[in-house]
Amino acid sequence: GFLTTTSCIYRRPAADSQAMDTVTLRLADATDASALERLAQLDSHPLPPGPHLVAITEERIDAAISLSTRGLIADPFRRTAELCELLRCHAGSMRAGREELTAPVARPRPALAVT
Repeated sequence: GFLTTTSCIYRRPAADSQAMDTVTLRLADATDASALERLAQLDSHPLPPGPHLVAITEERIDAAISLSTRGLIADPFRRTAELCELLRCHAGSMRAGREELTAPVARPRPALAVT
């Protein structure tokens, strides 16, 4: 699937128990600017240009991907490998236009012959 302006919620095993963590993927907005800057500083990388798709666990942004450059930033002190993979998968089905996000164009598939 792909994201527009809504969010996707995933569950993954928590690191320290049998419980499940909730992971939310959504497009970043203006209120996320300081959290994205903090994340870039933690990752020792400059913040890639927006728009950004963010992965949120425990009400904090733990990873983000630029939809224009596919540059990733992630908190090096938290479990983020799976988050980065989720972000890559979702970003692969999205593309950034000049100012808005557009969904991929559906292409017809050839019909299969039945014998």
